[in-house]
Amino acid sequence: MIIDGHAHISRQDYSSPERLLDDMKSAGIDKAVLVPGGMLDVRRMTRYVTGQEKPILKDPPNDTVLDIIREYPDKFYGICCINPNDGAPAALASLEKAYRNGFKGLKMSPLVHQVSLMGDVVKELAALCGDYGIPFYTHLVIQANANTAALGSLAEAFPSTNFVIGHMGFGPLDIDAIELAARRDNVYLETSTGNPLAIQTAVKQAGPDKLMFGSEFPLSDPFVEKVKIDRLSISDADKETILHHTISRLLGL
Repeated sequence: MIIDGHAHISRQDYSSPERLLDDMKSAGIDKAVLVPGGMLDVRRMTRYVTGQEKPILKDPPNDTVLDIIREYPDKFYGICCINPNDGAPAALASLEKAYRNGFKGLKMSPLVHQVSLMGDVVKELAALCGDYGIPFYTHLVIQANANTAALGSLAEAFPSTNFVIGHMGFGPLDIDAIELAARRDNVYLETSTGNPLAIQTAVKQAGPDKLMFGSEFPLSDPFVEKVKIDRLSISDADKETILHHTISRLLGL
């Protein structure tokens, strides 16, 4: 069993469920965890990261993800994306609704929503994830309020919540993220778009049980991302942990 832990989905042609299913079949991937896509144009990512452009904010299309996982219940799980700028009552209500509907985790996007990981609403969401036993997945950015150190502070403040750092952290090789995952029991790393040296380093320092495979479809190719794991100089058992066991444990599958 191989589970893609992070694929963006929408009704657009380049990120449709049909396109993802085709890519999964080619890569030999059995199931995928879906997060809402379409909140920004990933083809303009560099301009967003460097601040040349700001994303045109849209509500996270969690309903689209819910519709798709209901269409393909044997193929997909979902995690919801929430905008903390909506305020605590609305944000917490959204997470509660998503949890009741079967979503398996929370996705935070500081790049899209320009939020601090140490903000009060984010802290309340992190606490609720711990109560529900679902993971808190987030991207990291270079700004101090949402970088690797900020995530470390959040993880320390909420030890009962599991935190997943997307893309192995920020930049080509975020050694701080790797060391954080090695140091804290409740911090994990997701491999999509991470370079092979970063992934190999993380396996050595944090252990395979702290890594979960992801593809970052459609920005990256599930086949290419899986090959990075296949080529690691580790045992087949460790590869299976990254490709299946870590994400299964985090999502309570």
